[in-house]
Amino acid sequence: MADIQAAFFDIDGTLLPFGAEALPASTVDALARLRKNGVKTFIATGRPPVHLPYLHALDGIPFDGYVTMNGQYCYLADGTLLYSQFIDKAALRTLLPYIQAEKLSVGFVGRDFCLFNLINDLSRDFARELQQGTGDVAARIEADDIYQLSAFLPPEHEAEFLRRCPGCLAVRWADDFCDILPEGGGKPNGLRQTLAHLGLTREQCIAFGDGGNDVTMLEYAGIGVAMGNACEEAKAAADYVTDDIMKDGLAKALEHFGLI
Repeated sequence: MADIQAAFFDIDGTLLPFGAEALPASTVDALARLRKNGVKTFIATGRPPVHLPYLHALDGIPFDGYVTMNGQYCYLADGTLLYSQFIDKAALRTLLPYIQAEKLSVGFVGRDFCLFNLINDLSRDFARELQQGTGDVAARIEADDIYQLSAFLPPEHEAEFLRRCPGCLAVRWADDFCDILPEGGGKPNGLRQTLAHLGLTREQCIAFGDGGNDVTMLEYAGIGVAMGNACEEAKAAADYVTDDIMKDGLAKALEHFGLI
């Protein structure tokens, strides 16, 4: 059995069912048992730190640290910053005329803010849930580091968007939505930096995910677990496919590998 010392968990579709207000009881119990057994637990999400306080389903559940914005901003539970990587300002300046002309809704995401250029039918519910609004994104680009873009656009527009935002890549976890990161970015960077701080190797970690933005993380981790409700790309990248999130999938996988 592998010497697993750290576990990384995606949130949406992995810990928290989409649209749910609470984690499955079996997941809460499994996380507590895992920590009791000495395994450090980490969030690994596409969401930025500013979103996490709105996810009340995580209230009261301790984690040792957070890999946020798909690995672009990583920190410990006490706030110690481990790693950060932001998008080049020149690329963002190049992108602005395109999204304005095409009336695309894009969230510009920093450490403690998410500011939209405009909000439309695709982004309205997302922005309302997280109390995000519109503003002068051109000024914000100059004043603050932007680590990630939350771009509300279907897959067929992705290639042109990236052409207008040089030096970036897209990771997708919804049909109408993708995250835009600097080239070379992704959750593995966050895992790598976190594990280095802990003095651990990739072989000593397990990671759980379900979406397209989890694929490289599942490939990187010593053990990559895809939820039963995961997309096909995540399942193909995983070492093990467990049951659905609502069928005790997370707990079953941890039991399968003898971690709880």
